[in-house]
Amino acid sequence: MTSQDRAVFGIDLGTTNSVIARLHGGVPQALPVDGSAIVPSVVMYTEDDRVLVGREARNLALLHPDRVVRSIKRRMGQSEPVEVAGRSLLPEQISAEILRSLAAAAQAQTGEHVRDVVITVPAYFNDAQRRATLAAGERAGLQVLRLLNEPTAASLVYDHVRASEASGPELLLVYDLGGGTFDVSVLEVFGDVREVRSTTGNTSLGGDDFDEALVRMFVDELGTARGLELDASAKARLRSAAEAAKIALSSKVEVEVHEEFIARAASQPVHLQLTVTRHAFEAAILAMLRTTIELARRAIADAKLGPDEQIARICLVGGSTRIPLVRTLLAEAFEIDIHEEIDVDLAVGLGAAIQCGMLLGVSCDRILVDVAAHTLGLRAIGEDDDPYLADDPDTFAAVLHRNTALPADRTEELYTMVDDQDQVQVDVFQGESPRCSENLEIGSFHLELEPAPRGTPVRFRFAYDLDGIVKVTATQAGAEDKQKTVSLRLPDATTREAAPAADPAGVDLRRIGTDSALIRRAKRLLETAEPRTGDQLTRLIQAWGAAAPEQRGDIEDEMLDLFLEQEAGDG
Repeated sequence: MTSQDRAVFGIDLGTTNSVIARLHGGVPQALPVDGSAIVPSVVMYTEDDRVLVGREARNLALLHPDRVVRSIKRRMGQSEPVEVAGRSLLPEQISAEILRSLAAAAQAQTGEHVRDVVITVPAYFNDAQRRATLAAGERAGLQVLRLLNEPTAASLVYDHVRASEASGPELLLVYDLGGGTFDVSVLEVFGDVREVRSTTGNTSLGGDDFDEALVRMFVDELGTARGLELDASAKARLRSAAEAAKIALSSKVEVEVHEEFIARAASQPVHLQLTVTRHAFEAAILAMLRTTIELARRAIADAKLGPDEQIARICLVGGSTRIPLVRTLLAEAFEIDIHEEIDVDLAVGLGAAIQCGMLLGVSCDRILVDVAAHTLGLRAIGEDDDPYLADDPDTFAAVLHRNTALPADRTEELYTMVDDQDQVQVDVFQGESPRCSENLEIGSFHLELEPAPRGTPVRFRFAYDLDGIVKVTATQAGAEDKQKTVSLRLPDATTREAAPAADPAGVDLRRIGTDSALIRRAKRLLETAEPRTGDQLTRLIQAWGAAAPEQRGDIEDEMLDLFLEQEAGDG
């Protein structure tokens, strides 16, 4: 058997979810367990002395919450036992059940004996926590080749996705916001060498805490009932509903929560029915997320960057980084490229498998993924726009960000500007500038509205598939019949040049409507251009206005050449 044929496995032993990945044929793969690669880190001890792990344990927790242990990772390294279902167990004993279950599932699926593994831990885990993790692996019958810091694992897998163009060391900020812990590290990467320059975090901050914020919201809603009684089963149902709502709000702007017979008050049944908006959820967790930003600043300060050093990119890890507000706050705090090419739930497990392969002499090929080459968004009225020119705003409202793994689906909400507004012009752009005039317009359409007060939400959903097609759906909130969907064909994920897209009638959507982004830019340049350039611009603008839509491409190309010539002359 050659080294390439060896069984190579890595395990992300997470607080809320765990992953087991295999390096096979030079490619790391997260293995599905019960239909999903993301396995809940939940353990249940049944009345007939069976031990259940994962999705089944999590589901039964609604009926038997006193027999279930969650988030045991938060207690690793503690000597105090956990009391559950009449048993007294050390944290490493419970973690061993998760590891044993993952190994058994991987072995059943691959036919390979799972023995040599790499297990990941937070970079800030102390000696007692690391020893407890090793003990859990030993109890599960595993040979733990190495405990790998989670940010290092993430950098390994991101490095196999994106070939670095740096000629020297590169600094990465790994922002890892999982279910139960937050970890942020600055890594220096040069070839196969990875050095953690600084790390910090919070062992009690993560998605579980965001769930609790929603649970408090639910309890407040129920609190109007006098004499409210919530038993353990009801609390478990609320936690489950909160987790589901949190996940849904990463792609939706609101979600309906409905739990019948959740409690009793004055001997009468009480039901929970509530609409939770993304805005309300983000307001509830904003303070916690601001804490993560401050910790990221501290990590950068602790790294003591030299005068010629700067963070090259931010790598997102952990399921909670899917919350849109996370990226928004990071973008506001740091003007650094943000990467999420790899499934944020799987990145650490995949990196562990790559590290295991390195230790066993098994190489890993470069990982190929499709990503959005440009940020996609909409024209909107922003703070910097002149309110007297509201018909031609220039603010770019990002919806789906560059480097997002495909396929992807994102929804954002904008609001009407005047009372009884009866239509909205939807202009879709791609680019990285905060100004639409500096990005490329790729499509435009009108949506008729039901007259309503100013501030009525209009939802915009961007669904981007692997064929480079973006479906943009605009819907007026509260008037679902006021909806329109347009498909735009974009260039391949790896292509930087935009391609035109046609609607079913064969019209180039990029050029529908009034002035395109190029024309607006030309008019601004005309105000300060030299006479010769001004004459050329005037001729092109007039020709563009007189031309049929299908004939404007050559004119715009000529205009773009003129812009480039002008910029070269200015330089």
